[in-house]
Amino acid sequence: MKKVLQYFFAVFFICLFGFFCLPQNKVLALEVNYPTIKIGPIASSVDNNTDLAQYLKYVFDIGIFIGFFAVFLTIIYAGVLYFLSPAIPNALAMAKDRISGAISGLLILVLLYLIITTINPALRIFQMGKLEPPPPPPPTETQLIGLNLYAPEDCSGAANNYLTNAQDLGNLKNTLNSAGIVHDLKNQIYYISVLYEQTNYWGKCQYIDPNANCLKLNISPASASVYNFDFSPSGDGVYFYRKSFNSIRGKEDNANGGFLKISNSEIKNSKIYIGNLKNLTFADYGGCTVPKEEQDCVQWDKNGKCLSYKCPTLAEKNISSIKIAGNYIVLLVYAAPTDNRYGPWTYCQAYPGINDANKEGPQQIKWDAVRNRGQDPNYVAIIPVSEK
Repeated sequence: MKKVLQYFFAVFFICLFGFFCLPQNKVLALEVNYPTIKIGPIASSVDNNTDLAQYLKYVFDIGIFIGFFAVFLTIIYAGVLYFLSPAIPNALAMAKDRISGAISGLLILVLLYLIITTINPALRIFQMGKLEPPPPPPPTETQLIGLNLYAPEDCSGAANNYLTNAQDLGNLKNTLNSAGIVHDLKNQIYYISVLYEQTNYWGKCQYIDPNANCLKLNISPASASVYNFDFSPSGDGVYFYRKSFNSIRGKEDNANGGFLKISNSEIKNSKIYIGNLKNLTFADYGGCTVPKEEQDCVQWDKNGKCLSYKCPTLAEKNISSIKIAGNYIVLLVYAAPTDNRYGPWTYCQAYPGINDANKEGPQQIKWDAVRNRGQDPNYVAIIPVSEK
């Protein structure tokens, strides 16, 4: 009997191991109708249209069921022998032998189940049901490439489509409640967008996740930045100056006042560069670029003379001008403590601005709206684009 069981399990295991990874070929027409079995919440059955994988799962389920049922009957039989042991001399020994064999068989079944289902989880028996595919995006009348703005909150209905910047959304303000971006995958053009509550690209803002099919708006946009994202930018970078930027014969006359350069490689490696202005200082590889007498003093002597200096950060009102040396969009952002990490944010201002004909960046930030709200920016975002 032991040899028969050994051969049975060997053949059973080899068949499963050899066939459960085969492709989904159809089984040849069956001559009999196999019964439906149910172990756990999933019913297993086969017919003439059953594919090979399902047929093997059916055989696996039947084998496991028979094994557990045999263990159950063996334990009952051993219990009967145990109760009859006072009347039958060798019944107690037989009962112990049966229980030992049943436990060994149970362990073998459990290990077999764990091994097989680890190799191929599709053969598991006790499952919660088939995982349903994610629901499709909400139906829309149009799926236009670019930024799509909608009045309903589920991106349904007609879309207001934009492929480039919209300085003023006009009558659409206070009517838009959702947005989505559709990329031109055929031509490998990928869009990126930021919405603002004020015209001319400033005010409370919301970044539109380019991977989201539909995003509910938490602001009432009045303008929108829409650009083609550049995964391989080739510009020089972005310069932040403590003093107003002016070009004289191609040289900056304010570099000695202190500057910080965010290089193209930093922007490229970050995809979208995000910097906390409190953690950025006017320094380069040679150290602080601000003259020592203009640096922040952190320690004085009793006569009021500075003993220790610290390089100023870009926070508060320390940025006077920005030079955009390449195709980048620069966002100065004020994120309030109560703002969500991923937006919307209390305040944004985008550069180059509408009055920047050369798109080189603002020479006098103090005249812009960013300096007239009583909320100094605390973050900067730099986005590489195909054309600024």
